Amino acid sequence: MKSRRWRYGGCLGCVLALSAMAGAANAACPPTRGDGVAVGKDGLLLAYQLPGKTGRIPMAKHFALEVQLCDKDGISAARLLKADATMPEHRHGMNYRPVITPLGGGRFRVEGMMFHMAGRWEMVFEVQSGKELVRLTHDVQIE
Repeated sequence: MKSRRWRYGGCLGCVLALSAMAGAANAACPPTRGDGVAVGKDGLLLAYQLPGKTGRIPMAKHFALEVQLCDKDGISAARLLKADATMPEHRHGMNYRPVITPLGGGRFRVEGMMFHMAGRWEMVFEVQSGKELVRLTHDVQIE
């Protein structure tokens, strides 16, 4: 009899996706303080939060984000194309390329983020809203 191994993409992937949807499903349009950090531009709002209880970005450890996109009509049909981060003072970015998974209802999960050193990081989100590409940024201090 073959041994069944849980691996990313199998049953474990299903559990992670369901967990992400449960957390992100609580995000409201427009987002409130409880939905995490919200940034907006040109009528588009993006709220992101860290899964887990601490709500803090760890240094030198992978982390994930749950993202909700909203517009003036409520849940946005826009697509999150890119999530990244740079350290402007050091002129470099992350050493990893995050993976974005659409969850439906304007929600996305971003996995594989890692801030490998302390300092000011600028988080960058690129969103396709209709024919327009919107770039949203937010500064984060990692200690």
